[in-house]
Amino acid sequence: MDDVAWIEARTLDTDTVRETWSLAARHVLSDTAMEYHAVIGVTELAEAVQQRTRIRTRQAAGLWVGDVLYRVALACQRRREPLLGALVVGPDGRMSDWYADTVATVRGDRVTDPDQHAAQERLECYRVHGAELPPGGGQPALPPRRESARREPARRTTATSPARRAAPAARRTPAVRKPEPAQAAVCPTCFMALPATGVCDTCD
Repeated sequence: MDDVAWIEARTLDTDTVRETWSLAARHVLSDTAMEYHAVIGVTELAEAVQQRTRIRTRQAAGLWVGDVLYRVALACQRRREPLLGALVVGPDGRMSDWYADTVATVRGDRVTDPDQHAAQERLECYRVHGAELPPGGGQPALPPRRESARREPARRTTATSPARRAAPAARRTPAVRKPEPAQAAVCPTCFMALPATGVCDTCD
């Protein structure tokens, strides 16, 4: 498929692009769910759906993946399936903010612990999509985290307020203008620079 020309997302209708990406995302996530305890990262999913559809964008994945996964969730709900979006984790191995909002909108359920809720949902995804489960049917599990995430508490990324963005600029040290060098005195007759004595050596 690499020989198929790319289409720039900006040249198409946004709704058409997102819907096309959501169909591709469903396939990618269904394949992911075929392996017990498998998960996929946001960036990895974004690259996969663009590769499958040959529709690409320069926008950061965080600006559009949430909408794509919401559409996937609607399709899962219509099919009475577990939410495939539970397989998509952030860089710290945790669920992004979109997950709880999507569950609330699609199912009307209030999620107090997105990571635990998604872990249970993932287990249902593995069962529905044919993953080979261990004896007893398997257990819900949080995805493995990176070493850096284990060493320090994971932090949610939040948008920076306009006031906070402006604060660093206010703290900058104002630039100090250097004084311009003094102009040397010039002889009014020969226009040569005068020495410190003020008497022109050329005209004297």
